Parts: sequence; C-alpha cells; structure tokens
Amino acid sequence: MVVKLRVKRAKGSAGDRYLHAILLLTDSGRQAETTDVAEKVGVSPAAASKMMRRLANMKLVVLEPYQGARLTTEGMHRALRVVRRHRLLEIFLHKVLGFDLHECHARAAALQMSVDTTFEDRLDDFLGRPQFDPHGNPIPTREAVWPKVADSPLLKLPPGAAGKISRITTDDAEMLKYLHGLGLKQGAPVVFESVAPFDGPVTLRVGNKQAHVARRVAEVLYLQGGEASPSGVVPARPDSEKIVG
Repeated sequence: MVVKLRVKRAKGSAGDRYLHAILLLTDSGRQAETTDVAEKVGVSPAAASKMMRRLANMKLVVLEPYQGARLTTEGMHRALRVVRRHRLLEIFLHKVLGFDLHECHARAAALQMSVDTTFEDRLDDFLGRPQFDPHGNPIPTREAVWPKVADSPLLKLPPGAAGKISRITTDDAEMLKYLHGLGLKQGAPVVFESVAPFDGPVTLRVGNKQAHVARRVAEVLYLQGGEASPSGVVPARPDSEKIVG
C-alpha cells in the first residue's frame, strides 16, 4: 500500500523576487528603475518590464512613467514577508549548514518560494528569533514591520569617523568576497580616513592596515558609532601595510 502525503505549497511566486528587489532599491527613498530591478533579479529589462506591469495590475506596484516603480501598501507588506523569509534562510544556510556568506543570497533566493508561514515560524524559533541576518541587515518582524537601525551610511560620515561595520547592503557575491578579503565584515572596527575628489577611492583603516576601495563599494557599508577618532588625526602607516583594492 502506497501512502501519498499532501504538502501544502507556499503561496510564493516569481513576482516575489521583484517585490524583494524593489523594496531594497527604494529603501533609500528613490524609486526603482526597470534596469536596476532587472539587474538585481538577474533578468533582461524586457522581462522585468513585463513582470512589473503584471505586479501593477495586481495593485502591488505603482509604475510612474520616466520615474520608476514603488510598492503599494499591500506590495510593501508582501515584500517585507519575502525579505524576512530570505534573511532567515541566509542565517540557516550560514550558521547551520556552513555555507560561506557570499553563497547564501543565491541559495536563499532559490529556496524562499517554498517557505510558507508554518515553515517560517518554525525556522524563526529554531534560530532563536534573530533580529539581523549574517550581513547585519535587520529582519522584518512577523507582522511585516521594517525595523529601524541606529547606524549611518559610511559615506555620510565625516573623514576621521570610527565605528564598527553594522551591515553590508549588497547581495553581490563577488563584492562580498572582495570585502571579506579586505577584512571588511559585519562587526569589524573601521576608521573612515579620507575620500579622494573626482570620484576617487575611499581610504579606510581596518585594524592596522589601510584599504582603498571604490566609492560604489564603500556605499554598501554602514557604520554603528561613527564617532571621530580620539586624536582627531589618523596616524600614517608604511606603504607596505596597505591593502590596495
């Protein structure tokens, strides 16, 4: 006798990946352009445009010509649930299964559509109800509330500011590998030394070494603390100690 088990499927859809991307792109207050959404989801602009029109018809997204997309209230609620499940999965993949941080985003994205509310709740309990993912990013609550974090984008701070990296806001695997190779990880103490003019590099001190990173890389770093270094002057180090990126 063969017994068939019925498993209730999660109510996820391919559109959830777009809602997730739009939420992250609009977190800074700007609207999400189709090309940026396409890049984040990993599809062509034409495919992204088609899906975003579908989401607009579902009243999850508002599309404004020449400006981009923003989430409706219902779309925001759904996107926050997607982000919550994604970040819980990243913790599970990293802390329980031992995957490297730069691998976790893609694997979590592949799994998140199979997560329903029951799975989400049990995973949350199993992990000890964490508030932050492995990159330091806040996890939305079960009620789909976006937590407030008392930190600042590194490039919004004045040169000389010192603090710990509170979060890294990129899911680019290669960029994460690059940052971690420089010692720029969540919780790492950092001094923001200087930023060169004309889109020049940003100089950071990580421990007793210097790291020179492009501005677009520095933009993903957030600092908690952000206070001026005690002396107000950053001591020089020999060139042999520099990490050039």
